[in-house]
Amino acid sequence: MDAASDIEAGEGAADVASSSYSEASGADLGEGAEAERNPIFDALVTPDDDVVGLVAYSLYKQNKRAWLDDFIKATGRAPTEAESRAYIIGESTERRLNTYRHLAAATLAGQGPRPPAANGASDKGARLARTALAAGAIVVALAVLGLAAHAGYLPMLK
Repeated sequence: MDAASDIEAGEGAADVASSSYSEASGADLGEGAEAERNPIFDALVTPDDDVVGLVAYSLYKQNKRAWLDDFIKATGRAPTEAESRAYIIGESTERRLNTYRHLAAATLAGQGPRPPAANGASDKGARLARTALAAGAIVVALAVLGLAAHAGYLPMLK
């Protein structure tokens, strides 16, 4: 579980800040972490087979992990509870959630964000990169769907 997930799940910032960077970036924090429902997941993913919502959630998670990595690089520490809550508040606005859903739908339709071509890279290479990104987002969404079903969030799949 990453540091921002721990804070979403109710773990205090002091607990997260005291953990090492390797723990904050993905290792299990043990029995102390509470298993609560994630409000961002609930806001993005509807109860039925919502692939767009699952891809949107994976985009949110990618942004959150990038924010956490950048924060730690810039400050040399994990974010405080207040800093993490401020990030989550910003990410859970209706406008931001709609943006994640729009980007997810565009990605699934093959029209996702296009990274700038580096040094004259061909359109074929850029198209391959977009396809790989879309495939990766779908794999992440399916993994999240499997975890959600396993955790009981999607009882109709059990």
